[in-house]
Amino acid sequence: MKVSVYALMGVLLCSSQMAYADEVSYPHLEGEVAVEIQNDWIFNSDDPDEEANTLFTKTEPHFVLSFNENLALEAGLVFEPVRDPDAGDDSYFYGQGLFAEEFKLTYTTDDFGLYAGKFNPNFGTAFEQGLSIYGNDFAEDYELTERIGFGGFVPLPVEGFGEHTLSANVFFADTTFLSNSVITKRGRVSKNDGGISNTEDLSSFSVALDSEDIGNFKGLNTHIAYRRQSPGDVDTGLDHENGYVIGVDYITELSDDVEGHALVEWARIDNVDGSTDNVDYLTSTVDLTILGNWTVAADYTLRNFDVATGDDVHDYIAELTGGYYFDNGVGINLGYVKAREDSVDRQGLGLLLTYEYEF
Repeated sequence: MKVSVYALMGVLLCSSQMAYADEVSYPHLEGEVAVEIQNDWIFNSDDPDEEANTLFTKTEPHFVLSFNENLALEAGLVFEPVRDPDAGDDSYFYGQGLFAEEFKLTYTTDDFGLYAGKFNPNFGTAFEQGLSIYGNDFAEDYELTERIGFGGFVPLPVEGFGEHTLSANVFFADTTFLSNSVITKRGRVSKNDGGISNTEDLSSFSVALDSEDIGNFKGLNTHIAYRRQSPGDVDTGLDHENGYVIGVDYITELSDDVEGHALVEWARIDNVDGSTDNVDYLTSTVDLTILGNWTVAADYTLRNFDVATGDDVHDYIAELTGGYYFDNGVGINLGYVKAREDSVDRQGLGLLLTYEYEF
C-alpha cells in the first residue's frame, strides 16, 4: 500500500532498530513483502508510439535477520521491469527481473545507528510518499539507490522542538555481482561503464536532517538534504554532481472521518550526472483518507531542465486518483493522468492493486 510516511521514516527504513522483548530468541527473522500490480494505458499522445497498454508488477520483499537486539542483517529485493518493451507495443509483465536493492549490516541503539553494505542513501522523500499512482514519478529521478558504502544516524537532543535525526552516508555505485538481476538479466555494472559515483571509492556522500513534529506541532515534518557525487573514474570532462532537497509534509485529522496529508518537496540537481545541465523538481500532493478506507489524491509535479547547449525542457504531471483499501490489506486505485515530457503531451489511465504481507 502506498501510504504517507514521515520524513524520518526514510532514515529509519535504511537503518531500522531491531529491539525485541526478552522472550524473543535469536537469531530472529522477520520481514514484509509489498506487492504492486500496475496497469498503464496511454490512450492519447502526441507520439503514437506511446499509445500502448502496459501491465507490470513491482514486488519488494524485505528481510531482517537479527542476531541480537542491536545487530541485524537486512536484505531488500525488488522484482520489477528491467527491460523496456518495443515502442508502441502492448506488454504484460515483460522484462521482469529480480535484484538486490539493499544488502546491509546494521547496528542500532537508542543513541545512534550504523550500517554498511549495499543501501539507499538518504536523499529526498517524495518518491516514497503519497496515495497516487504517478505523483512520485519525477521524484524517482533523484532517488539514490544501490550504493555501496556505510553511514549512520544520530538523534539530536533538541527538547521542546520536535524530534530530529541527522544522517550521513559515503558511497559509490554498486559494481558487484549484486548489480545484475535474475530471471531477466539487466547486466552487471562495471567500473569501465563510467557514470556518476562509479568510482569504487568513498568519494560520494550525502547528509540529511529529518525532523518530525516541528515545534511540537504534531504531524508537521521536514526533510533537508545535500549530496555530492563524483564522476566515474573512466569519465572525462565531467564535473561533480551536487544536489539539494527541501521537503515539508503535514498530516492532520480534518474531522473524525477524514485524515489529510499535504506534501511539497523541491529538489535541485546541478551538473546532473556530471554534465553541464541542471534540473529542478517540484512535487506537490494532497491526499485524503475518508472513513479509514476511501482515498482521494491530487498531484501536480514539475521537472525543468536547464540545458546548457540547447533549449530548456519543461515537464509536468497532473493526476487525480481515487482508491479503496480493504481491511485485509488489499488496495485498489484508479487514476487519470495528464503529462508532458520532452515536449510530448499524453493522457492516460492507471490501475494499481497493492498488498502488504508481514511475517
